[in-house]
Parts: sequence; C-alpha cells; structure tokens
Amino acid sequence: MDILSSLSIGDVLSLLFLYLLTRAVYNRYFHPLCRFPGPFWASITSLWYFQTIRLSKPRNLQSALHEKYGDFVRVGPNLLAVCHPDAISTVFGTNTKNGQAWRKGDFYESFAPRIPGARIDGFSERDDARNAERRRIIASLYTQGNLLRYEPRVDRIIELFRGRMALLAESGEPAEMSLWMERYAFDVVGEVFHGREDGFGMVRDGRDYNDWCHLMSVMPDIGASLMYVPWILKVPYFAGMMLFRSSRDGVRGMLDVTRQAEKSANARWEAMQKGEEHPTEDILTGLLHIVRERGDEVNWNVADVATEVWAVIWAGSDTTATALSSVFYHLHKHPAALAKLRREIELALAEGRLTRPIRYSEARKLPFLHAVVLESMRMHPSLGYGLPREVPAEGAVLCGTPIPGGVEVIMNSGAVQQDPRAFGSDAKEWIPERWMDRNPSEVIKMDRAMLQFGQGPRVCIGRHISEIEMYKLLPTILTEFEFELLVEDWEICGGWFQKTTNVMCKVGRRGGI
Repeated sequence: MDILSSLSIGDVLSLLFLYLLTRAVYNRYFHPLCRFPGPFWASITSLWYFQTIRLSKPRNLQSALHEKYGDFVRVGPNLLAVCHPDAISTVFGTNTKNGQAWRKGDFYESFAPRIPGARIDGFSERDDARNAERRRIIASLYTQGNLLRYEPRVDRIIELFRGRMALLAESGEPAEMSLWMERYAFDVVGEVFHGREDGFGMVRDGRDYNDWCHLMSVMPDIGASLMYVPWILKVPYFAGMMLFRSSRDGVRGMLDVTRQAEKSANARWEAMQKGEEHPTEDILTGLLHIVRERGDEVNWNVADVATEVWAVIWAGSDTTATALSSVFYHLHKHPAALAKLRREIELALAEGRLTRPIRYSEARKLPFLHAVVLESMRMHPSLGYGLPREVPAEGAVLCGTPIPGGVEVIMNSGAVQQDPRAFGSDAKEWIPERWMDRNPSEVIKMDRAMLQFGQGPRVCIGRHISEIEMYKLLPTILTEFEFELLVEDWEICGGWFQKTTNVMCKVGRRGGI
C-alpha cells in the first residue's frame, strides 16, 4: 500500500500503458490464436469486434471476411469466426448421441433479465444441464401440436392485418411492410402468450405501443457490443451511451419489458388463485398451470414464468418479423417466383387442399411456399453476428483444423448460409427451387447448414410459433392483395439484429377477390 500511495498520476499512466502494450504484444504474437489470420486490430483488442457492432457493419463478419482470410478468421483476441458447414455438427452438438453442444460464451450474460427469484431465461442460460432442465419443464407448451391450439388467436391478428391492408389499398397511402410485419409479430405474441385480444394493439391501431419496435432497434446493439468493451472502459462507455436519448429510451424500454412481464404473470396468477375469470387458451396460463400443479416438484415459480414471458418478447418478435420481411421483399423482387407461388396457393384453394382461414398444417405442405420461406431466411438471417460458443478445455478439431481450448468460436449465419459447399455455386442468389430440385441427401445437407433457428439441443424452442405465423399470413395476403414495390432496394440495419426498413409498397386489391 505504501508503494501504491507513492505513485504519481504519471506513474499510474505509465504502468497502464506498459500493461496495455504488453497485453497487445501477447495477443498478437503469443496468444493461442496467434496463428490464425484476420484483421490486425482484431488480434490486439476486442474493440475491433465492438466497433463492427456499434457501427453496424455485419458484412465485415460475413462472406467478405471469410473470402479474404479463409474458413477460420480471428476477429478478437480470443474470438475465432468459423465458416465451414461441416463445423456445425461439432459446435452445435448435432453429431453426438446425447447432443452435446459447446457451452455458450459469456456474451449471453448481458441479455439476462435477472428477475429476482427466477432461473435465467433459456436464451441467456449458459449451463447446458440447467437449460435442459428448464426445457423439460416447459417443452410441452412449445410443441407444434400444442401451439396449433392457438391458431384462432393468430387468425384474429391476421384479420386485423387484412383490414389494415384493405384500408391502405383504399387510401393509396404507401405501406412500410417491414414495420407492419413487426407489428404483426408482436401482436401474435400478445395473443398467444398473453391471451390479449388483438395482441398489443399494434396492427389494430397502427401504433408502436410501449415503443417496443423502437426498442428492438436500439438495445440489442448496445447489449451485444458492451460485452466486447475492455473491462476498464465498460462504465465510461455505458455512461457515454446514456448521453443519447435513444439509448436512454432503450434502457427504459428494457426495464419496462421486465416490469410488464412481471405484471402480466402476477396478475394472471392472482386471478387463477382467486378463481376469477381469465384467458385459459394461451401459453401464459399454461406456464402458470405448471406452477400450480408441479411447481414445488420441479422448482418452477411465478418469477420463472415472468422470465419466460420476458424472453418471448425479445426472441419471438423481431426475428419472425425479419424473416417475414425477407420473404416479402425477395418475392416482390422476383415477380416470376411471386406468380408461381400465387398459382400454387390458388390451385390448392380451388382443390380444397387449402382452406380459409389458412391452416398451418395445410400451408406447410405447399412445396414452393416452403421453399420460398427457407430460401428467404437463408439469404437474410435475422442475426447479423454469430453467437459465441466456448471450445472445450481440451481443445477440438474442426474440419481438420486444431482449435485451442478456452477460446470462443462464432459461426455467422450470414456467411455459412451462403457457403457454396452446402448450397452450390449459386449460393449468393435467391433461388427457392434449390430446395425442390435437388435429391433428398442434398436438401438434408442444406438444412443442416441453416442457422436461422440454431441447431442441436439449444435450437430455438419457439421456432414452431414463428413458422405458424409465416405460413398462415403469407398465403392470406398474397392472394388477396397486390403489392407494388416502390423502392429499388430495401435497407438493412446492419447491427446485431439485421432489421430491415424501406420495404415501401403501394397496396391494391387483387381482381376477383
């Protein structure tokens, strides 16, 4: 202590500079990842990866980066980007009998809501055993069979969506379809998970209630980038971000999402306990039934339910909206494909293979519709960045390349899903027929290279509700309305979420409908 107290500010700064210099030299020349190529600054400091997120430059981490450096690219002192479809089976645990995926990196911890008395949500939970336990408790609610019970709730939102499109057709007012898709996805969450008639009212009223759409354009980048700020700069960085109104609004929005999740769970639980009237056909009630019937046995409480509700708001809205926007945009950039899809849908309606309101089980059997959905998610995945996994301590071999233990690996869906080794020489083109015109083994290979919902034991538990939303809405609106794309290109907000904007359309009714 005497030595420390005798140091001047200059001495402290000199020691800090010496530490940073030593650290930079170690990272560049002696770190276990030093033999892997990549941008110079990425090998020295995590600030390189940080700035790609904050400046919304996901293309740096997608195909162009791997085209320059190869399948293995060092994008941080301890972070390795991998672009080889064959690596998925090892990293995501699809090649072992027990489905053992690599442990999630500490990046995930920045997204946990940390509601008092609750488990960590399924996305943020890094421990595979605890995550598996959580999934076993709630998995039955997320099965396709159970979710199909809620189709009438989705139908209500689709009816509101149809009404909005009809009004836009009558008024001639341009429609920002990516925004309408976002409102639709949020409202389905409100109906199916919260039992709220008309969802959150976003489609019905044409408004961003709770500013949640805005929130999803602000906070993911802040939360994701914060994990790559050196510890000494984290507090100054976050404080600096709070100087901007959008960041302050984002933080308030995050807190509001947590409060509303707790409020919804507690209010419903109270109504159930008192025997008061409450929605029974929604997932919120299903989650609380577990508390009532098996809560003590499986250690599941109301706070856990609030955490699940919170996670659904985050994970169940923007990802689906982005996928829908991609389908819509690519179809209208390819009129021949749009016409082909309409013929398929209309023929199925005429033959009685498809009925109104559109049933998911029927729509899912339409081969070209399925191909269009898959191809659109392939070309434009919802996430702009990879989700890090930790290499086991003993190290591993990926595609013949030894990877040291303890480092983190990311597989960027924007790169992997356009890899010619999985999708052919035309992988960078939107061609839905690739999912129909190839032999079954090639289709299986492509499917195993898709990371839209992840792979392995940590695959997205809500993927079925996302698919139900897409397969029900698209045939409905594409057969009833014409959409004239008013822009040459859409805009991609290239942050951690690849939100889309500027999908401006003129809406009209189709003849004979």
